[in-house]
Amino acid sequence: MEVIKMIIFYDSYCKMCTTSSILWKKIDWRNKLSFESFRLLMDYPEEMEKSLHVKHRGQWFQGYNALIEIAKLLPLIWVLLPFMYIFKWVGLGDYIYKKIAANRKLVPVNQCGDSCMINPEKN
Repeated sequence: MEVIKMIIFYDSYCKMCTTSSILWKKIDWRNKLSFESFRLLMDYPEEMEKSLHVKHRGQWFQGYNALIEIAKLLPLIWVLLPFMYIFKWVGLGDYIYKKIAANRKLVPVNQCGDSCMINPEKN
């Protein structure tokens, strides 16, 4: 029987997104998740630049709903699901997600920090 994996389309230009993906990989004991940087796709919807997208069993989820779907597949964080649904119900989950997503920092190409600054004295 083939295992149907959830595909998580994350932003490889975003340090928070790549860090989250690494964490989810570590706690995905049942091997239910697969990860793909949408930046590597030839033609991706512009909406992917604004929020997390996941595809599972033919359905698309984005933003806070995508986080809930991911949590459903990771037993270690099932304890958070009731709180995530309450936050969803009162509108706080989507609100917080959108605020964080709008203020994230993007650094293209290998998520450089201070260690890859260009030396202005070399020409």
